[in-house]
Amino acid sequence: MKQDLSANSGASETSGTSGTSDQQTQPVRPAKNLYEPYITPPILYGAIRWLAIFVFHVTSRLRLRGFSNVPKSGPFIIASNHLDWTDIPLIPLHMRRKVVYMAKEEYFSSRLAWLVRFLGAFPVKRGEADRQALRAGEEQLKKGNILVIFPEGTRSRTHTLAMAHSGLGLVALRTGVPVVPVAIWGSEKALKKFRTPITISYGEPMVLKPKGKKITREDIDEATNLVMRKIAEMLPPEYRGVYHSEQ
Repeated sequence: MKQDLSANSGASETSGTSGTSDQQTQPVRPAKNLYEPYITPPILYGAIRWLAIFVFHVTSRLRLRGFSNVPKSGPFIIASNHLDWTDIPLIPLHMRRKVVYMAKEEYFSSRLAWLVRFLGAFPVKRGEADRQALRAGEEQLKKGNILVIFPEGTRSRTHTLAMAHSGLGLVALRTGVPVVPVAIWGSEKALKKFRTPITISYGEPMVLKPKGKKITREDIDEATNLVMRKIAEMLPPEYRGVYHSEQ
């Protein structure tokens, strides 16, 4: 980006000295860095958060379990199962700190792109190892932020746990920050059935470490599965899906 700006600047100066004033160069607007989440003004975020709290508590019977397990400060990862789009605002709803998300890249070219950015999301390519997204997640944690990851990569159409991707384990091992496993159920009926019960269970923070000095593929898979097994343990049996047999 700096090189492009320098090149444009140089071209402008050359044009000016050559006397071709009839050719005006148009200023180049820097492209948005989608991997740098939008910083929502605290007052605005607080107002929207309280509005969401009101809406969900009126339309649902919201129950929190183990909320005291959520760290009060410092960076950490929230890893949760994913049943419905309402999981996105529900999981951090009662936290005073804003969070950042990994969201599928298709959202950033849709009509909801502005909302996705506003909520603090950055894109991730599904179905592949998106190194740029993983690096962006690590950078957010280094800045002291809270990173929300849905390890399954997308909403579960069967409302049961699907096999997780390994990005969670990689980021957790590389950064060394705690991972808070979260299990949510009932959200698949949120805003569809009035006063539906929704439970959000927050587990104790897990600090994952490699077995040796270097992180191996085995370490990554084991770390990911360890978190997913904990999420499954907190879920009712009918939601455990592929992790049901591991209980």
